[in-house]
Amino acid sequence: MDKLLTVVVPAYNAEAYLRDNLSSLCLEGALEDTEVLVINDGSTDATHDIAIEYAERFPDTVRVIDKENAGHGSGINRGIEEARGSYFKVVDADDWVEEEPYLKLLGALREQGTDIVASGFYWAYDDGSRHKDSFQRKAEFKEPFKGVEYGRAYDFDDIAHKLYIKMHSMTIRTALLKDMLRQGQRIDEHCYYVDAEYILYPIPGVQTVSFIEDFVYMYRIGRQGQSVSPDKMRQNAENYDRVLASLLSFHEACRSGSIVCSQQKLHYIEQVTARIVAGKIKILLSMPRSKETKSRLKSFDQGLCRDYPAIYAANQNRAVELLRKSRYGLYGVAAEILRYKNRS
Repeated sequence: MDKLLTVVVPAYNAEAYLRDNLSSLCLEGALEDTEVLVINDGSTDATHDIAIEYAERFPDTVRVIDKENAGHGSGINRGIEEARGSYFKVVDADDWVEEEPYLKLLGALREQGTDIVASGFYWAYDDGSRHKDSFQRKAEFKEPFKGVEYGRAYDFDDIAHKLYIKMHSMTIRTALLKDMLRQGQRIDEHCYYVDAEYILYPIPGVQTVSFIEDFVYMYRIGRQGQSVSPDKMRQNAENYDRVLASLLSFHEACRSGSIVCSQQKLHYIEQVTARIVAGKIKILLSMPRSKETKSRLKSFDQGLCRDYPAIYAANQNRAVELLRKSRYGLYGVAAEILRYKNRS
């Protein structure tokens, strides 16, 4: 491998954010160790020109790869194929990294040598001011699990039951992702919500994991058109169903032995997939209240219990648990609470 770290930036019509993104990655202390791949996904704005500007300024670090539009997953797939770094990280074009924590991550990659190095991330609430320092920040996880020893190399199986490593936290050995593609386990293209595929598909091959205390990644929340907004999730429900179907198929391959996977990793896959199931239920609850929607919710959840009992049982979402215990009698209450939260 030519570099320590490949950072892939999937970019589609990202002219408003890309300079912030690339400036955060092209740091003097990081240039020698990193390659930055801007995967221009058929943009029709100035994304290509901005990326070329940085490639000309940092020719030994930044590469621009232009391709036809095929979605976020296609950018990740192409990035894995092109990567020349020992480790791999995805930083979306509208997000950025913090300088000192990012440099500490590079140091950890050199020193710790585990299959995954996980770091913290903040939700950064975009207030429209264009001043990132003024954005309110919130940590989804203040620490990866209680009692974590930062810098320690853990056997993944020993702590799998405590973990949920999201895309924004994960920096992973590139060879594991290249193996994933060779085995035909590609990220869905022309599709939203593929982060779950990216964080789960390489897990059967992961042996070791370590953690750093620093919050490296800034995940921009609140921009117009974001796919995680309730309205967009309803509009893109078919995409969500497609990803969930892919994850259920992946779980079955791991469970049956078609993909070699330890029991501890299988349980981890079940726990993360159960979180995606909770998202599906949230989408159904956000739809206009009706007997038909309630029936769809019941049918989906009962089918999951019948066909994927381990994933059904892995649920840790309190609202989903209460819905099930009430035999969906709390459907109306849950839908109204969700609607209230989305207005807040």
